[in-house]
Amino acid sequence: GNINEETRYVLDYFQVEEPELVTDVRAQMKDISFRQTAGVNDHISLKRAWELMKMEDVVTLPVVGSNNRLRGLIVTSDIATSYMDVYDNRILATAKTLYKNIAETLEGNILAGNEHAYFMKGRVIAEISGPDWMEEYMEPDDLVILGGHMPSQLKAIEHNASCLVVCMGLAVSREVIEAANRRDCVIIGTPYDTFTAARLINQSMPIKYFMTKANLIQFDLEDFVDDVKEVMSKVRHRDFPIVDEENNYVGMVSRRYLL
Repeated sequence: GNINEETRYVLDYFQVEEPELVTDVRAQMKDISFRQTAGVNDHISLKRAWELMKMEDVVTLPVVGSNNRLRGLIVTSDIATSYMDVYDNRILATAKTLYKNIAETLEGNILAGNEHAYFMKGRVIAEISGPDWMEEYMEPDDLVILGGHMPSQLKAIEHNASCLVVCMGLAVSREVIEAANRRDCVIIGTPYDTFTAARLINQSMPIKYFMTKANLIQFDLEDFVDDVKEVMSKVRHRDFPIVDEENNYVGMVSRRYLL
């Protein structure tokens, strides 16, 4: 409050400014230590997010944009949902998946086409018995998982496949690569067999398709710890993001960590 003359004299003598009035000295979030889990970009794959969670020993990752602005959260249950509850063979295109993500998830290499392009139309299908089945079953822009049979590869490219995933680390001929480049078809070589590639490929989807973006429960650095504890007691989430006054992400806090 108002300072007396003696205090003012001391402040002036030591050239110290008059301090601000503090009416509440309860602990705030900025007063305690909290976990500073690094934010991730919303374009990373589900597989990459899962690897980071295991590395950091966390179940929640903050998703940030430019200037570290909080955009959402991805949690282990989101990844489980994508893996267990998705039966749509168009989901990779719906999620606008980077071919680069697909190659990384399958531990493969881009042999033709633009790795920075997106798979945006078509289905994910697997070759079943040579090139003849493509006449009836394959549609333009499909992503085809297949082996090293060159006629099948060329037939898929002729049918305007958007991407070929060639399994078992088998070599792809120059003729096939040139045909793919002429039609803007991406070719990815992977060491996995067809079954494993088909099982893993959904993990290449970007986390932005599954992350939570709306109605986030977050706390400000200025929030009082007592108020935060009360909110936590009513919500079953394990981790909560902390932001500054401009909604820039600064860290994560959990109920257990706070206690």
